[in-house]
Amino acid sequence: MVQVYWYTALMALTPQPPNADAFAGMALGATIALSSQKSSKMGVKSRMKSIDFYKKLPTFPALSCEFATLDVSDALGKKRMNLTKTIRKTPVDINLESAGTTYVDPGIKQQPKYDDEDKWWDHLDLTQPINHNDFQTTLTHYPIVVINFYAPWCHWCQRLEPAWEAATKEIHEKYPESTDRRIRFAKIDCTAEVDLCRSNFVTAFPSIRVFRRAHDDIYINGQHEHEAYTGDRTKDALVAFADTLVPSAGQPYLKHGDLAAAPKTSGCNLAGFVLVKKVPGTLHFTPRSEHHSFDHNWMNMSHTVNSFYFGAMPSPTKYHALKKLHPLGLNSDWLDKLKGQQFFSTSPQHTHEHYMQVVRTTIQPLHGGKASSYDAYEYNAHSHTYISDHQPTAKFSYDLAAMQVVVREQPRPWYKFLTTTCAVIGGVFTVAGILDSMLYAGINMRKKLELGKQG
Repeated sequence: MVQVYWYTALMALTPQPPNADAFAGMALGATIALSSQKSSKMGVKSRMKSIDFYKKLPTFPALSCEFATLDVSDALGKKRMNLTKTIRKTPVDINLESAGTTYVDPGIKQQPKYDDEDKWWDHLDLTQPINHNDFQTTLTHYPIVVINFYAPWCHWCQRLEPAWEAATKEIHEKYPESTDRRIRFAKIDCTAEVDLCRSNFVTAFPSIRVFRRAHDDIYINGQHEHEAYTGDRTKDALVAFADTLVPSAGQPYLKHGDLAAAPKTSGCNLAGFVLVKKVPGTLHFTPRSEHHSFDHNWMNMSHTVNSFYFGAMPSPTKYHALKKLHPLGLNSDWLDKLKGQQFFSTSPQHTHEHYMQVVRTTIQPLHGGKASSYDAYEYNAHSHTYISDHQPTAKFSYDLAAMQVVVREQPRPWYKFLTTTCAVIGGVFTVAGILDSMLYAGINMRKKLELGKQG
């Protein structure tokens, strides 16, 4: 198994990884060893051990934390959807600055109930959607306005429509305009009012928001939030929800059980870890909800990779040893090829894919024993963007090489030192003898020439 960690630059807390020996994996490869002049040994071999992967995941300036999810798939056909327990989310603004507190998604959410599809209410006075011209007027005219942001093509919106209209009719009759206008239901067609929906950070349909005193801003424990209805989508549930809201009209906000924090910014930053098998696999970042629909043309998967690396960052001591012993030396991006890179979607339905070939390098210094050894995971990254017919995503595919590079520092035995010293001394004497012979022969030749001239 492989444990995958990622952290983000926006995180205030950095958790420590669990013990690597608690997980097991397999790699296959031949053993190759060669010696260098620095008395280190580099080899490639198979090992039965786990690998820890640390990753700082990307920041998505146009993907709401409400629907941002991480899925994992691998070459064995295993798929895990919407991982939540080990993932933290931080809302960010368009400038990638933190715009809220970091939180952990609660996990599997209770699916809202609907009325039977064949259940229709007679004599409904279907309400007309409001638009950008009367949006603000409607909000200021009523203390509480519950708005259904919908799209006509959305399946879930179609399921909700009859119950919404019936609930609207009942609420407006129970709290008539002439005598009691504390609450009103309204709806907005987001295919006709794109800018209005986007200005309210609506990215999925249907989205039911509660506006009080002309806005849906609330403060919970000092945190700025928006109100979104997450309860059942039946007529009775909507009417009961409205009845519980009415007493609070014009009053200080009280937390409601069927309300949740809605997105107040357009972007999201994710961090966490996931345990995966030691086979090729892919991390998929995509918007998902079991009871919402998404318009692919609204999806913008542009992202910035804060940092993306495998294995724990080395301590200064281990980094020095790694820098000294690494056969190819260390470049500035030796451990994190994607750090700081930005990837933009220039048109709708752009999917981004990053492919990484990962090789494990183990450094074993001469002193310090096993505790001083260090595993470094180096990778090459190849990124590309393409237009997909499916929902846009950001994919990080990894392929773990079935080889391990081992750089081991070894001491030289005393007899090798003695042999080397004798060889050096012998070489010096040999070279000196050659030079002496050449000098002697030259002097003799010169003497003979001088004697020949005198005769």
